[in-house]
Amino acid sequence: MTFTQLLVPIAPGQEIDDSHHQAFQFANNCSANVTLLLVIKELAEFKEIFHLSGSSLNVLDQATHHFKDHLAQQARTLSEQYANIRFTTKVRVGTPFIEIIQEADESNSSMIIINSYRESKQDACERGSNTLNLMRKSEVPIWSLSRAPRATRNVVAAVDLTNNEYQDFNAQLLAMAVDFCTQIGASLTLCHVWKFESEGFLKDWSGYSDIEIALLAQEMRKERQSRLSKLLEGQKECSVDITTKILEGETREVFPQYVADEDIDLVILGSMSRTGIAGFVLGNTAEAMVSQLDCSVVTLKPDTFASPVLKHHNEK
Repeated sequence: MTFTQLLVPIAPGQEIDDSHHQAFQFANNCSANVTLLLVIKELAEFKEIFHLSGSSLNVLDQATHHFKDHLAQQARTLSEQYANIRFTTKVRVGTPFIEIIQEADESNSSMIIINSYRESKQDACERGSNTLNLMRKSEVPIWSLSRAPRATRNVVAAVDLTNNEYQDFNAQLLAMAVDFCTQIGASLTLCHVWKFESEGFLKDWSGYSDIEIALLAQEMRKERQSRLSKLLEGQKECSVDITTKILEGETREVFPQYVADEDIDLVILGSMSRTGIAGFVLGNTAEAMVSQLDCSVVTLKPDTFASPVLKHHNEK
């Protein structure tokens, strides 16, 4: 994947901070085109104002003009700092995550980079509904920046090895992770989390001894390690330092703890659908897990995923 067209949403009133500069440094390394997008949330109050005074359009026009000027000034300032980036700006009106997804499609963006942190958030890792909606419904990878940016040296890509049908998507995720790490000079750990779900059943109902269960679990672990090794065969010539890690336990508990213990700077997660890959989907388990990660998070959909936002828009 080439990161040549990047979309960076800026919320109304949001200042460019160190997290944004981390994204712009990445874009500068990629000599990318960057679109700064500001979405004015379409408020029901505008309709009420129009009903009472007939002036809501003037209010919206004035706000749009103000934000366009401010965004253009930000782009000019950033252009002086990042010589390899070509900045453009765009202001849209509507529901933020919908407008962001549509703009990403129209501009053929290769990644959306969003600063999820606001002063109103109580926790450093608290990502809002807008970011989670983007992660669920965008065809384009989402890079959700951390509150406290730092040099990205250690990256973990989480893969699901429970089903061979996922291997194509795992290969897609690995290829993107390698390209990403190549651009920033980071090391990559390919991580899989699993739990021996049948242990209790085998012990209670099938007459398996503890030794037999332990041997079976060992074989299952070896099988997963074999799938990891096979997945890496296509990356033998890459320059990125890649290691593998298999964790055992409940994903939402074990994985965030591993990320914290190993001082991981960025996590890459695959998401097949709302209820797809066990452990690494943006369903209840993964949303709980993402909300525990205070590092940057990149989410990726398979090439076959069709955004419901774009489908609805195209059907209009």
